[in-house]
Amino acid sequence: MTPLLAAAESTRDLGTVLSQNHACSDTIIIRSQALTTPQIESACKLLQKQEAKFHLLFGTLNQPVSNDNNHSMRANVYHSREDYTANVTAHFDVPSDNGGMYLEGLPWEADNQAEFVAYEKKGQIWNLAHEYVHYLDGRFNLYGDFCASLHDSHSAPEYCAKPAPLYPHTVWWSEGVAEYISLGDDNPKAIKVIGDKNMLLSELFNTSYENNGGGDRVYRWGYLAVRFMLEKHKDKIDEMLTFTRKGDYPRYQALVTQWGTTMDAEFQTWLAGLTKKN
Repeated sequence: MTPLLAAAESTRDLGTVLSQNHACSDTIIIRSQALTTPQIESACKLLQKQEAKFHLLFGTLNQPVSNDNNHSMRANVYHSREDYTANVTAHFDVPSDNGGMYLEGLPWEADNQAEFVAYEKKGQIWNLAHEYVHYLDGRFNLYGDFCASLHDSHSAPEYCAKPAPLYPHTVWWSEGVAEYISLGDDNPKAIKVIGDKNMLLSELFNTSYENNGGGDRVYRWGYLAVRFMLEKHKDKIDEMLTFTRKGDYPRYQALVTQWGTTMDAEFQTWLAGLTKKN
C-alpha cells in the first residue's frame, strides 16, 4: 500500500474498515477486514481448541475471577501490516509498532469488551493463538485489569501508574503461559536460547517489560519457566493461582519470593534434558 493510500485508509471509521463480523461461539468473535470463510473457520477451530485445553489444564470449571465481565473476546483483524499501521491507532488508541495487542480494558465494567487487534500475515491471523491465551488468563487466573497485575509497562492504552511495583512481577507467567498454551512442546525458538550460561529460574520470576525484559527473556525464557513449573511443580502453580485469582498480589509475591533459588538446579538439569530431546 502506498503512503497516500494508507493515509486515506486511516480516515475511514472502524466499522467501514472492519466490516465482517463472525461469532465463533459465545466467547469468541472475529471482526475482520478481508478474511475468507476458510480462514475464519480455521481460526475459530484453533481458538476453541485452545479454550478447552486451557480450562482442562487449570481446572477452572469455566468460573471466571470475581468482577470480570469480559464474557467474550473480539479479534479485530486487518488485512495487512500496512492496513494495521494505518488504522489501529485511530481505531483503538494503541501504538502500531507491534505485531498485535490484547486489550483487556476495565473488566469490572458491565459493558466492557475485551479486544485483540492484529493483522493477516502469511495467510494467518498473526499472534492470534498467543493473544487469546491472554484473554483466558486474564479472565480465569488474574484478578483485575492489566494494571492490577505486576509489571513496569506504562504505555498505551492502559497508561498504568508509575512507579512500577517491586519484584517479583507476573510477566514471566502471563507471557510464558500464553506461549506455552499456544505452542505446546513445539517451540524451537525457546530451545535455541538454551546454552552454557542459562538464566536462573529465580531470576526469571523478576522478568518485566521495560526493565529485565527483551524478546528472548519475556517470551522464550518465560515459556521455559512456565513449562518447567507446569511439568515439574504443578502443585506450586495451583497454590500461586489461588492468590492471583483473588487479586492478592502481595501474597503471590511472598510465595514466589519464598520459592527463591530452591528450584534453580533442577531447572538447569531440565533444560539440559530438553536440548538432548531436540
